[in-house]
Formats: sequence, C-alpha cells, structure tokens
Amino acid sequence: MAFLVRLMERTSVRKRAPDLAELRTLIAPISGVHLLDVGGGAGAATEQFATGCAEVVVLEPDRRKVAQGRRLRPTVRFQEGRAEDIPFPDATFERVTAVVTFHHMEDQESALAEMRRVLRDSGRLVLFELPPSRAPGPIYRWIAGYRHAGHMAFHGPEELKEKLLSAGFKEVSDRQGVTGYFVLGTK
Repeated sequence: MAFLVRLMERTSVRKRAPDLAELRTLIAPISGVHLLDVGGGAGAATEQFATGCAEVVVLEPDRRKVAQGRRLRPTVRFQEGRAEDIPFPDATFERVTAVVTFHHMEDQESALAEMRRVLRDSGRLVLFELPPSRAPGPIYRWIAGYRHAGHMAFHGPEELKEKLLSAGFKEVSDRQGVTGYFVLGTK
C-alpha cells in the first residue's frame, strides 16, 4: 500500500508541477507563516509549495497516509482528521490550502466554516480544484469513491467562489491554472 500511495503522489505532483509553482506564489511561504494543508495525503505536493513556512501541518483523514507522511517528511507535522472538524484552535494559521481535495469533502459548507475558523484575521484560503469538465470518468470515480468514502462533488470556479462568499470569506477571486483552477479568499 505504501508503495502505491507514493507512486500516486509522485504522479500527481509531476502532473501538477506548474500549478504547484503557482500555488507557492499564492501562498507566499515566508518564515512567519503557519500553513494548514487540508487533505494533503502523505505530503508530497505540500512540500513542493510550503517549504519556507514557519510551520507546515497536513490534515489527512487516512491514517495510513498520515503514518507514511510522518516517516517520509519529518519536517512536516501530520494530523489525522477531517476538514469538517479541524482539530486546531481558532486563528491558528495564516494560510489554509486544499489541493484537489475539496470535491471529496462530504459537508463542504462545514469544511469552509472550519477552514475560516482556524485562519487568523486577514489569513488566506487557497483552494485548487478540477473543473467539472476535467472530473475523472466513471471507472476512476468508482475506484476513488471506494478509496475516499464515495463522495465527489465538483464545482466550477463561479460556484466555488459563491460558496466562499456564503462562508464569510472576503476578497474572493479565482485564477485559471494549467490542470485546474484556484479560488482564493481572505478571512
């Protein structure tokens, strides 16, 4: 299983390299920034865009990925948990990200409320998602649905921006990426 997770993460990172570089620019990882990556797996993508932050935390529901991340990336803190119930106090992070994971969140409104809650004032949320037109086909969705508890809800940038506004984010905008799109919001 560990080998398969590493292979899938490497492939995903390679495929999304230009988008991860843009994400790094949007995150602006500097020494004072505490970053939470929601659904960051074993951290392969996270280390591509978060290096330089004061603290990097990956929140991941799959305990096997958490264990693997702890083994492979000792400078990143891994915490088992779900986006709908983030196990950190209010105003803990300056940046929160979710990279191609928002569509897996079963209660997206609660997840956004939790992400906003753990952001400090003026903190930034950056989501990177696939548009519905690039969503995986039925066979992959069946396999991924089995692995990810069955939920997948893809949104276009406009719909996702509306969700952020409804959750209380300000300065909400979107940017086109190479393999997907970014939606940003400020607390």
